Amino acid sequence: MNINLIKDVSFDGAATSAMGEAFDKACKSLRNLGSTSEVRDLIAKRILDAAKNGERDPIRLREYALIPFGIEDFSMLFIGVGPPVPTYALDTQAA
Repeated sequence: MNINLIKDVSFDGAATSAMGEAFDKACKSLRNLGSTSEVRDLIAKRILDAAKNGERDPIRLREYALIPFGIEDFSMLFIGVGPPVPTYALDTQAA
């Protein structure tokens, strides 16, 4: 990855933490595509651009980073919370 220095911009610890969280989740959201250096560079640039404009919320930073990839429904990026529920456990008519 090419590293470009950002002049006249600084971020506090909370901002860098939010940016790091957004970057990691954005890359993970794209699965294998998020592992290429070009994609990671684009994600990082978009997060930096948003952070330079004052955005500090990691969720909004991630959403902004994923716009070029055509992802509009962010609610479906992370599904599955916990282990699968057996079918018999879903039977609400059992006595």
